[in-house]
Amino acid sequence: MMMAKWNVGTKNGFWKGGRLVASNGYVLIRMPGHHLADVRGYVYEHRLIAELVLGRRLKTGEIPHHKNGIKTDNRPENIEVVESAAHHRVHHRKPGGKALRLPDEPNPNVACACGCGLMFQKYDVAGRPRLFVAGHNPQPAETREAILKALSAGPLHRDRLAAAISRTLQATAVALSKLRGAGLVRPDGAGIWRVI
Repeated sequence: MMMAKWNVGTKNGFWKGGRLVASNGYVLIRMPGHHLADVRGYVYEHRLIAELVLGRRLKTGEIPHHKNGIKTDNRPENIEVVESAAHHRVHHRKPGGKALRLPDEPNPNVACACGCGLMFQKYDVAGRPRLFVAGHNPQPAETREAILKALSAGPLHRDRLAAAISRTLQATAVALSKLRGAGLVRPDGAGIWRVI
């Protein structure tokens, strides 16, 4: 003999009518057996409303978007279905943010802003706009130039070199590493550096 469960549904003291707000802020409705239901039998209300507005099931990749940004406002006029996650991210960009490439926007070729005449695609793989070909907008390398000037007088220990150019030991070490990679300086043992 099966015993009836005494604390399910409306008999449970925590029953809220089958409607609750999930931890992510969206409204869930209890509808066991519905094609949008999760394993507990709950459906996201905004997805249900989107299907009612469209008059069909949501296609794979389609995402309902709350126009006013309020996740619990599931009025049909507040729900807009966008075709992909990329299109949905556009709606959530912060005002005044970066001018990233929009989905399906063409990626034209543009000239390098340094005037070298090289052409490249305006947006990189992350959709960020570019002005220069990589390496065409060099930054001032004051520390490296100071090191080369100091070492031109003769080899110096890294500590004395940092003091001579008024830079921290870490900044001097980083600049020496870059200069070594460029083949302009070399270590001469025990922290002594010289120009090649």
